[in-house]
Amino acid sequence: MNAQLLNRYEIVRSLGSGGFGETFLAKDTQIPSQKLVVVKRLKPATASSNTSTELIQKLFEKESSVLEDLGEHNGQIPKLYSYFSTNDEFYLVQEYIQGVSLSEIAPINSEQAKTILSSLLTTLKYIHSKGIIHRDIKPENIILRDSDHLPVLIDFGAVKETMGAVSLSSGSTVSSVVIGTRGFMAPEQSAGRSVFSTDLYALGLTIIYALTKKLPVEFATSQLTGELDWQSHVPDINQQLTGVLNKAIQMEPSRRYPTADAMYQDLHSLASFGAETVPPMETVRVTPSNEFLTSNSSSFNSATRVSTPISSEKSSEKSKSKIATLLTILIGIIVVSAGLGGGFVITQQIKEAEARAAQAEKEKQEAEQKRIEAEQKIAEEEKRQKELEAQRIEQERQQLTAEANRAKQERQRLAAERQRVQALANQARAMAGGASATIGGIPGSKNIRSGPGTNYGVVTQGYTGDGLDILDSSTDSGGHVWYKVYHYGSGATGWMASQLVNF
Repeated sequence: MNAQLLNRYEIVRSLGSGGFGETFLAKDTQIPSQKLVVVKRLKPATASSNTSTELIQKLFEKESSVLEDLGEHNGQIPKLYSYFSTNDEFYLVQEYIQGVSLSEIAPINSEQAKTILSSLLTTLKYIHSKGIIHRDIKPENIILRDSDHLPVLIDFGAVKETMGAVSLSSGSTVSSVVIGTRGFMAPEQSAGRSVFSTDLYALGLTIIYALTKKLPVEFATSQLTGELDWQSHVPDINQQLTGVLNKAIQMEPSRRYPTADAMYQDLHSLASFGAETVPPMETVRVTPSNEFLTSNSSSFNSATRVSTPISSEKSSEKSKSKIATLLTILIGIIVVSAGLGGGFVITQQIKEAEARAAQAEKEKQEAEQKRIEAEQKIAEEEKRQKELEAQRIEQERQQLTAEANRAKQERQRLAAERQRVQALANQARAMAGGASATIGGIPGSKNIRSGPGTNYGVVTQGYTGDGLDILDSSTDSGGHVWYKVYHYGSGATGWMASQLVNF
């Protein structure tokens, strides 16, 4: 591959490759920091009569814009900086997430798994709300970011799926390739019918891998139910987490959680996460022996005196037994109290975590509302500015139109004035030349015809003020008087209507 793309992205090293292309770590050389970015090069599937570069280009641009929107509004999805195509290859330039993948840190404990799962469910809830399905959730595609240790979801499958787009004879567009990873891919995904719970299935198996560091194919499978025996590989696993994961990885979509929110709620449900039931303690009644208290003190003899130390020894042993029993009861009470107290502490921690999550969600919603209000204000201001600009342009147009009309009227006035002056000049010259009449009427050109009437052709044209000699007169078919004239300007002879002749 070229060492530099678009004279901007300098390739540092390859991050990996697959059936659809290759991923590189690169430097953006056109910014001062030369920050690191991820460049994904995607290649269309093998060309056929049903593939179209234009179709793939259109779908690629559409999915890239969706990816850009997701990254802009969620901090646990990489930002998309740019996308472009060249030589029938398609490129994405994304934010580089520094951290370690979930596959690198496995195995983890139950509490860590629950924390990561909870965070990813929040991210999936947002993604699914946009109608988007990731399609390729697996341990390698979850990065724990160094800066805040939050899990970031990378490598969405929708863009890669466009590389196999084909057009059917019916006009529909489908993908000829299946996106996903064997073992983590839900059964319906291989048939091209992914749903929201498809991502939850893959996420459940991903968390199980994080707990066990074993791939799904490494677990024993029940020949009756198809369920995986993974719990035996995780000692002391939280039973609530076990139940949530088992439901998420059901083979039938209808038996899984329908949404990420439903899975999140079940994960944090107190009903399934209360303190374990402590068996009731047996109450032991301790009664001191009266064996030696009933003896008659007056009947003590030497034998009795000899036996006295023996009685004291037995009494001492019984006393020790009583103390041991009392200690057992006390320890039992302490254990029960500790168990209930621990359950209370855990409950309080969950409530506090839920309260923090609710507060964070509230703050996020408030920030989103403020962003929307700010965008609305900006849009309204832009609209107002556009209206003012349109009004200004219209006013200027009206002013220009008015000025053009005034200029036109002025030109017409000047032209009429020139014609009037010309007519007077012509008339003066005609009189000075001995003409007996002149052409009259409104200043301008007048027709001289070959006969008395408008039905005769035009012989020549004269102008107001031109000199004439009257040679004869006649009337037209309407009874109007016409004069036969000699036109000094052209030297032609013809007929003019009497109203156009001044004597």
